[in-house]
Amino acid sequence: MKAGEVMNLSLEKRGFDFSIRIAELVRYLREDGKGFPLCDRLLYCGVTAGQDIRNGRNREAAELVGEADYIIEMAVAAGYLTPRQDVHIRADCENLLEMLVD
Repeated sequence: MKAGEVMNLSLEKRGFDFSIRIAELVRYLREDGKGFPLCDRLLYCGVTAGQDIRNGRNREAAELVGEADYIIEMAVAAGYLTPRQDVHIRADCENLLEMLVD
């Protein structure tokens, strides 16, 4: 297996894991009872970003990861999440963006 192939597998795995984390975050936001109004959009961004990565559409995936990050930032600012709750998922966004734009 070549280095580029290993990188793609790693990126695909990270994209898949990101999609799962976003889905778990959306489930939390829905079950919490606070009714965050952007849950559907956040879920779309997370799942579609993972699909785009799998299909080699890194630019499109990067845009969706950036949008997801922005929505999560909004959730904190609006009081749906605490700053402590968003630290890891936003770090995932940042790391994934770095991989996608290189």
